[in-house]
Amino acid sequence: MLSAGAKIAHYEIIAPIGAGGMGEVYRAHDTHIRRDVALKILPTTLVSDPDRIHRFEKEAMAAGMLNHPNVLMVFDVGSHDGTPFIVSELLEGTVLREHLRGRVPVKKVIDYTLQIANGLAAAHEKGIVHRDLKPENVFVLNDGRLKLLDFGLVKLLHPDLLDSGSHTQQFVTTPGIVMGTARYMSPEQIRGETVDHRSDIFSLGILVYEMLTGVQPFRHDSGVETMNAILHEDPPPLGDVPLGLAHIVGHALEKNPLHRFQSVKDFGFAMEALSGSDAHPAVTTRPADRALASYRRITFRRGFIMSARFAPDGSVVYGAAWEDHPLELFSSFQTGPESRPLGLPDADVLSVSASGELAVSLGRKYIGVGFATTGTLARVPLGGGAPRRVCDDVQEAQWTADGRNFLIIRRVEGFYRIESPIGHVIYKTPSWISRARFSPDEQLIAFMDHPVWGDDSGTVVIIDREGKVKVRGDNCFSSSGLAWTPRGQEVWFAGEVTSRGRDLMSIDLSGNVRTVLPTPGRLTLHDIAPDGRVLLAMESARREAVVGHLGETQERNLSWFDWSRLSGLSRDGSFIVFEEQASAVQGKNTVFLRYTDGAPAIRMSEGRARGNPISPDGQWLAIVAGSPPEFQLHPTGAGDSRTVRCDLAEITGWQFFPDARRLLILGNHAGTSKQLFELAIEGDGVARPLTNAVVSGSFTLSHDGRMIATGADQGVMLNSLDDGKNRLAPGCKAGDLPIEWTDDDSALFVYERTRGTLRIVRLDVTSGERREWTAIRPGDPAGILDVMPVHITPDGQTYAYGYRRFLSDLFIGTDL
Repeated sequence: MLSAGAKIAHYEIIAPIGAGGMGEVYRAHDTHIRRDVALKILPTTLVSDPDRIHRFEKEAMAAGMLNHPNVLMVFDVGSHDGTPFIVSELLEGTVLREHLRGRVPVKKVIDYTLQIANGLAAAHEKGIVHRDLKPENVFVLNDGRLKLLDFGLVKLLHPDLLDSGSHTQQFVTTPGIVMGTARYMSPEQIRGETVDHRSDIFSLGILVYEMLTGVQPFRHDSGVETMNAILHEDPPPLGDVPLGLAHIVGHALEKNPLHRFQSVKDFGFAMEALSGSDAHPAVTTRPADRALASYRRITFRRGFIMSARFAPDGSVVYGAAWEDHPLELFSSFQTGPESRPLGLPDADVLSVSASGELAVSLGRKYIGVGFATTGTLARVPLGGGAPRRVCDDVQEAQWTADGRNFLIIRRVEGFYRIESPIGHVIYKTPSWISRARFSPDEQLIAFMDHPVWGDDSGTVVIIDREGKVKVRGDNCFSSSGLAWTPRGQEVWFAGEVTSRGRDLMSIDLSGNVRTVLPTPGRLTLHDIAPDGRVLLAMESARREAVVGHLGETQERNLSWFDWSRLSGLSRDGSFIVFEEQASAVQGKNTVFLRYTDGAPAIRMSEGRARGNPISPDGQWLAIVAGSPPEFQLHPTGAGDSRTVRCDLAEITGWQFFPDARRLLILGNHAGTSKQLFELAIEGDGVARPLTNAVVSGSFTLSHDGRMIATGADQGVMLNSLDDGKNRLAPGCKAGDLPIEWTDDDSALFVYERTRGTLRIVRLDVTSGERREWTAIRPGDPAGILDVMPVHITPDGQTYAYGYRRFLSDLFIGTDL
């Protein structure tokens, strides 16, 4: 320690202020310009450590790049007798840690958070990530202003800003180095991955949580336990803080950086919105002189409404499957409760032009077990007539304003494309996207981007006519429906961001999100009319899992919560595996195991289980979690779990090879189409492609591990792993999908998807002989969209199937 009166260059030491691992700090006097300053030097014991010297210099240069009221101002950098030092402004006050003896008032939390966010934003704009944000590195001045301290662990996103030398560039860009304070690290920081500005957002989320509660969200007795909690555990609920604030903190603490705020400015905007509403949830208040919202119900039958649109004459056109009838088009007028059929069975409405012409989807159906659809785009006059087919395999379509062409989404060669006019690609992505709609002036396009294929979790994205992303919103657990407001200033959508329900939400062109209409249930937005009327559906929805035995009439429903998505059936038929995906697990997919005798379900892990994740001997489950995705192998009995790395960007389905040492995976690398891969469980994490064929449907591996049956447009394809040749299975039909091989691999159980009934056939893969095995039909078919998926034991004695049931009521809302 230096004593009073000692000199470092032209700075005279007055008294020590404090010391830490990266230096000693003194109050000093600048004899040149006669002001008191803070002087930080590297301890003499560490001067010989090149790494410490380098980090110290890096802190000095990084801090010197910043000039912001919420960042400590650096005046000078130098070296005295071989000892480097930094001179900065002298602060009067205490570190934030001293203010965390209990809970901080909400208004002060918001104020502090905004100041920290502003300081971080200034750093991030310079390409600087702090990486050690914690209460000890935030200083609260006596006047209430905050300053960010200690950029000693700073990471440069652009290292050339400081140094073009190879040593500097290697240090700041090499992943695998875990640096920071355990209790405030992000998951990617703990894993030693390369971090960016979103790591600071996670750390700020921890800080805000601690200010609100007085405790740290992930703290355990040891650093290892704390880091494990950050990687795998959810923070305890925030209790009695305002709901909007709890949502903001939860969003900042998402494990996956893609699901957090994408900039600290967005974090600050969200907090500022709360500040303007006295920290209540961000729901727009209604002026006292404005009429209250009103609703008129326009459908009364029992069933499911697929899509609905306003027509220019004031009527509503919708596609619905009532009771046990197939999908059909109807029109509803405001004169009474009756709807009239339009004479277009097996059709759904996609759009209505200004002249009243319909864009419809013929044969619209769901693909796989999710919410992605396809059908043939056709046009037909609202008054009646035969449809004119326009384009096959279209997911959605909207008329252009002139009524001459369309905006469409369709899948081509494994990629989802937004096109307008048809054939002109505006946007292309391997990820599933939906709900594309033009803005009123047709200069912008809004759509939902979904992180998991077929899943209704999603994010609102707004692009321009060149496909450039202008706005990207936050991820919703569940989403359904999207429409522009009449003046094009906002996009409204139905989204669930809490476990309360799927609300009517809004996002503007600056990315600000608000709640238009909170609901306790499941809402779908279908359309917004030019006069501001809103077309909404309230839905009762469940996904259920059922098991049965061949020749028995009594089946057992093994559903657990409200959205039990069947994932697999053990080969001996003793248990099933399913995912819970909805409100009961707050949108965090959670895998359960349940024995077919009806015993209570066993929670296994958060994650996804697709294809058939059960090992042939029934002893292991392969569950996918994380981003980038990796496999977690969990024993079905006692034992330890293990992690299996995988280099694929997206994993859609998988199953074990017969030796249980490899996994067969349907997935893709970033920017490529889906195909089949082989991954060694004890390997290096590199997935090896098995076939060049693009696979989009179901698949199943033979029990000898030599043949893969896949679903294709023309029927079932047999893909040989011996010679790599593919052939159409003899005797198959278009629409056949493979379920499971028989014990001796001589035949396949296949089925064709229909809305209410599945007819399952045993198909001999040598002779092509087809023999009906059984038909599956739920007892109450109303509202059941599809019966899917199906699993059968190889001996053909036990089966399990899942289905989705939606019961919809359509409303017109005014004065929303």
